[in-house]
Amino acid sequence: MVDATRGRGGADFVEGRCPRHLVGRFPVAEGRTVTLLREADGVGEWLVTGYEAGRAVLRDPRFARGPSAGLRRPRGPAARMSVTDLDPPEHGRIRRLVGRAFSPRRVAALQPRVERMAEVLLDQLHVSPATGDLLRDFCVPLTFGAQCELLGVPPARREVIFQCATERLGPPEAGPAEVYRGELRLHAAVVELLADREEPPAGLLGELVAAHREGGLGGWDDLTGLAASLFFDGHALAAAQIANAAHRLLSSPALAERLRADPRLLDGVVEESLRHSPAVTLSMARTATSDVEVDGVRIRAGDQVSVALPVANRDGTVFADPHRFRTDRASGGHLAFGHGAHFCLGAHLARVEMRVALGALVRRTPRLRLAVPSADLGWWVSSSRRSLVSLPVRTEPVSWRRSPAAHGAVL
Repeated sequence: MVDATRGRGGADFVEGRCPRHLVGRFPVAEGRTVTLLREADGVGEWLVTGYEAGRAVLRDPRFARGPSAGLRRPRGPAARMSVTDLDPPEHGRIRRLVGRAFSPRRVAALQPRVERMAEVLLDQLHVSPATGDLLRDFCVPLTFGAQCELLGVPPARREVIFQCATERLGPPEAGPAEVYRGELRLHAAVVELLADREEPPAGLLGELVAAHREGGLGGWDDLTGLAASLFFDGHALAAAQIANAAHRLLSSPALAERLRADPRLLDGVVEESLRHSPAVTLSMARTATSDVEVDGVRIRAGDQVSVALPVANRDGTVFADPHRFRTDRASGGHLAFGHGAHFCLGAHLARVEMRVALGALVRRTPRLRLAVPSADLGWWVSSSRRSLVSLPVRTEPVSWRRSPAAHGAVL
């Protein structure tokens, strides 16, 4: 299910003037935190919109994630090994194996390279035509490039992996069969990458290859499936999140000027962007393994439950002035990265990417402007993504010292 909101609806979407503009076509019942979306063949599908009820579902082990829980979609070799689709104890084992690469220490060490990418991309944006798409030309290559640096993808392989990952992600309205076919092509490209003896992967992928050789990962299919799953949608969601935050700054010149004058406000802008306009629409669906009561509503064993993260993040019982963008809120507390055992593995990386991207934008492009009125921007909403269709901008450059390596592809 996908929705595109334009025109006056675009402004309503950003400000969240009604729940529909936060979750597209997914119905939200006013005054209730748990809504039955549909029921078919005795299986109910529920949407949770309250903050506390959402946190309870996300941390409750009685709501399972894995294939044995009855999720209905074709599953390729990568999906079978994706840490987001596993339940304990396998989930904990795989998460520990890959989690070290996404630790605050490892991500902090990566930050100078992310900063360099941002500088190069902004230099390229500066010499591009008068208008461009900030999402396509800055956010996407920055987040995919950063992920490739972390995973250790050789530069010569990045464009192919990017094309395959984009095909697997598909447009917001892509169906399960399209995603499945894209996954198979992505997996094939990653198999070639891992089998390359002349230019083998480094970073996390190199560590996974070593773990496989030492017997700590399992068979070749486990290795290739897990490696391919790391290219699923993390980079695209991070790019959408940066674009959502950049849109806020571009449509609020006073806020951008305050941030430019006082970079200490950056963390508050990042966290409020995550709360106010998260790039994820619904949490991953979970299946109840037994009867569970959620905020007074009985969820039966076998029923599926998702949390509407943008609506939960604007729960007025938790957040004062929930639809207002405020940079002085206490850090964290939102559900943009989920909660519980499946809290986003790439949260540290996403935050660094956002800080680097927004900091570079306000510092390097003080005259950057939206190329169309904010209310005319298009927004996509699917079950997984909530993002701008594009972010057209006008470049009105001022003089700055160009980066000496402002050329070549970041990917």
